[in-house]
Amino acid sequence: MVETDRRRLRGEKARAGVLAHSARIASVEGLEGLTFGRLATEAGVAKGNIQVLFGDKEALQLATLESAVDLYRVAVVAPALALASPGERLRALVAGWFQFVQERSLPGGCFLTAASSEYRSRPGAIRDRVNQHRNEARERFETLAREAVAAKELPAATDPARLAFDLLAYQAIANVAASMGDAAQFTMARERSLEIVSAK
Repeated sequence: MVETDRRRLRGEKARAGVLAHSARIASVEGLEGLTFGRLATEAGVAKGNIQVLFGDKEALQLATLESAVDLYRVAVVAPALALASPGERLRALVAGWFQFVQERSLPGGCFLTAASSEYRSRPGAIRDRVNQHRNEARERFETLAREAVAAKELPAATDPARLAFDLLAYQAIANVAASMGDAAQFTMARERSLEIVSAK
């Protein structure tokens, strides 16, 4: 039993290590750019071991997507949602996204924004999962906006759906700007995003 647990822990550690490499690769080259051979070389793991861990390419792509989303949740979402008021949570969520991208927590910026573009016209399990994460991000913004209005931290006339739409649009612009080295557009998107969640 103890040896089984040790093997399981070794397997989980190996899987996490491989996914850290795959998320970095895919954030720049896209999920379609992932191959077992490239990943084996970058992670210093035998190609056969990666196949044992994930099975096929789509399983690797899905696991990479989840790993990248989890990285963002831990770095940005969880700390933001731990704050006291909905207005504080909303502002921290917005500021945290821009910091995450600017600091290149993943070299390609926001993984979900890039994956949404990559899979916008590719039906299948990956597109479905990307869309689910997109919906969760939008609903998170909408929920916090509604709560902030109720707490009088945003104007009563605020439309939560419109606010979420605007924030996600600014994120899309900023992610491209960050990748293209356009600091002015990135800064403008960040400032405008913070303005609309701070208005009273």
